Amino acid sequence: MSSDDVKGLVTKYIEDVWNNADLVALNDLTGPEYIYHFGSHPPRDKVAMQQLLHELHTAFPDWRVQIQDIIAEGNTVAVRWSGTVTHEGVFYGVLPTGKQIIVSGINVYLIEGRKILREWEQMNSLAILLQMGVLPPTKQ
Repeated sequence: MSSDDVKGLVTKYIEDVWNNADLVALNDLTGPEYIYHFGSHPPRDKVAMQQLLHELHTAFPDWRVQIQDIIAEGNTVAVRWSGTVTHEGVFYGVLPTGKQIIVSGINVYLIEGRKILREWEQMNSLAILLQMGVLPPTKQ
């Protein structure tokens, strides 16, 4: 696949899967051995990813992120993304706050056979917890 092709695949994945929780797209755009890695959490297969998407969109029904940068080299794509979401459901045990939360992160994708095979994410989870009021504000 060309650089534009792999970027297009990942862009479609982010829009359909992350932003719209489209489980058919998750299956169509990922390979059978797809694995999602999030920081130090245990890896997730497609079934566990479906659960994560459900939890994420329950906690933040307006979840929508925008690609800030996308870089492709060979079969690897890196994306820097950000967005603003509203905390309207339980998130990792934290009751809804109704607060607007700024989210951001970097994901790296491995493409094989015109499908996403691996996804690694690093997100600014500390900032989310601070904005939700779970942690005390830091002193500047």
